[in-house]
Amino acid sequence: MQTEKINAVLKALQKDRMDTLTRQSLVNAFKDDGIFDLETVAEHMMKRIKKDAEVQRTILRAVDFSLLGQITSKDIAKNIAHKVPEIPFLLNAVEYDPKDIIRFNSNALLFIPIKRRDGSEWLQVFHEDIKPSLASYLQLRYIDSLINQLDFPGFPPQTPPGTPPGTSTPGIPTIVGCGGTTGVACGAPPAQPPKNTPPPTHVEPQPPITYSQVQMFEDADYSGDWFWLDAHYMWTDLTEVSRGGWFGGDWNDEISSLSSTYATCVYCEHTNLQGSTLFLGPNSPTPHLSKFGWNDRISSVVNYG
Repeated sequence: MQTEKINAVLKALQKDRMDTLTRQSLVNAFKDDGIFDLETVAEHMMKRIKKDAEVQRTILRAVDFSLLGQITSKDIAKNIAHKVPEIPFLLNAVEYDPKDIIRFNSNALLFIPIKRRDGSEWLQVFHEDIKPSLASYLQLRYIDSLINQLDFPGFPPQTPPGTPPGTSTPGIPTIVGCGGTTGVACGAPPAQPPKNTPPPTHVEPQPPITYSQVQMFEDADYSGDWFWLDAHYMWTDLTEVSRGGWFGGDWNDEISSLSSTYATCVYCEHTNLQGSTLFLGPNSPTPHLSKFGWNDRISSVVNYG
């Protein structure tokens, strides 16, 4: 969901525009935002710093299963314009070409990526009236996990406890935090090929091991700035999640790849879990959300663990 006002300065300072950015174009961006003097620049920076500080104090909300089961309001649904995926989709037992997704604009849909044994992929798509059933399923699964712990007191959990992204070996943390501005690569380094062996033409990016968290990135192939969300929590409005810095902006409509090793997550195109929904189960690393038509489209996220 795009915010009502596009910040021209933020847009001008995007990484993919830095090669063509000039002093005059940056000045023009400031003017477009109504910033004409140093006093206004200072005021703008103070607002950004205050917003970042407020975000840091924001407490994550625990999962609200009833929120997922709500149907998108008509006022929001009428403005839904689906992005074309790169793979076909199946809706009401009919297989469609990817470009046909625009036929369902103004309809909130639920997307579930499916991979066949032969490696081929498609999107299983439902109308959103299935969301209450999905919410009930996830709630029952959560209750089952609680009951299992009561039935076997002291029994270790099936998955390791939350571990900072970037830990490549279970139980042996190597660093707290990675990626973004830290300069530390996330995940295990790729295996080195034998000597005298020509390098492969294409090396798939290695998704980070996250355990119960989901790690979300601004760029494809798990690159660029990132942030993460622990199990059984949710961000219902990514405009409230700062990317840091005076002109860092927020995480609304900025996610291009993600990885969650053991977690089941739901991503929604609007705040408060409204609009269309992308459902990804455990072990579903996604280096290119564009494949599903979900690049730069996420405005709220829930990690059901």
